Amino acid sequence: MYAYKEIITLEDLQHITLKRPLALKKGQKIEVLILADDENEGLEAIRDHIAAQGISETDISDAIDWAREK
Repeated sequence: MYAYKEIITLEDLQHITLKRPLALKKGQKIEVLILADDENEGLEAIRDHIAAQGISETDISDAIDWAREK
């Protein structure tokens, strides 16, 4: 089994450009696994903290509505 790891930033959502060629033969079948960082991890931590305090989505919506009226 051949494994290759490279961390890149996507510029084009349909093409992935590697920094160096793979040590494989042209026409060889490969399996591609893509793992992406979850940019919403911080948001999920905030939501978990709010939920742990017993604050509901309705409470938040009511507070936003109240603040907008002021």
